[in-house]
Amino acid sequence: MLKEALSDLFTKEEISFLSSAFDVIGDIAIIKIPEELENRESAIADQILLRMKNVRTVLKQASNVEGEFRTRGVKFIAGERKFETVYKESGCLFKVNVATVYFSPRLSTERERIASLVLDGEHIFNMFAGLGTFSIIAAKKKNCIVESVDKNPEAISYAKESLKLNKKLKGTVNPILADAQEFARNHPLSFDRILMPLPEKSFEFLSAAFNSAKPDATIHYYTHVSQEYFEDDSWIERHLGEARLDRNYSVKNWKRVREVGPRFIQAVADIVVLF
Repeated sequence: MLKEALSDLFTKEEISFLSSAFDVIGDIAIIKIPEELENRESAIADQILLRMKNVRTVLKQASNVEGEFRTRGVKFIAGERKFETVYKESGCLFKVNVATVYFSPRLSTERERIASLVLDGEHIFNMFAGLGTFSIIAAKKKNCIVESVDKNPEAISYAKESLKLNKKLKGTVNPILADAQEFARNHPLSFDRILMPLPEKSFEFLSAAFNSAKPDATIHYYTHVSQEYFEDDSWIERHLGEARLDRNYSVKNWKRVREVGPRFIQAVADIVVLF
């Protein structure tokens, strides 16, 4: 749609540099501007505001996701000058500051999948919860208890704000400011389900996740995998072998979540800890 909207204003060469995909979080659009089009960013933003009536602010992604709290640099381009918005997904509302808290709307299908697997009565550990999207959506649908852990104070603050927007949850979400490794050490053999939605670093936390899992618990392990290694389950067996785990397990399911780069994907494995 964006390329089509700009076809009368930009040359074919300029259009070729432009990506059609961009994130819309609440009423904020976040776009990537290639170096070749930096002098045309205002025109691009103006077209987004004109064509998408639900968008009130356009930001430019100034850096990739980076740093301890996995935030991305953003720069204001057009519309209302703000970084905070309210995002709706699966009947839940989330208050988020896109400059201070990591959030991706591209995981909505996966969040819905996880919520569909949760059973009433489960005690869940979300190791890298952010503002609590996985946690709140699960608790919206099932009578579960979710320990929603993150080490970013801003993420926990916005998780608490989001909980205020979602009064009718079947379950309970406890936003906790803590390091996931330390929290896991203090809660051995405690959880029925463990979420690990931090693909860049989840391998480092596999042992902690296994140690905090009850027998027959399910661990949802997210990681990045080169396309060439994703033809069968050898990638997950390699990861689990290298982690030198001291408990038996069974890989129940594994799947592609989304592409994150050329021939590079985000993948998830659902692992059952046997005893």
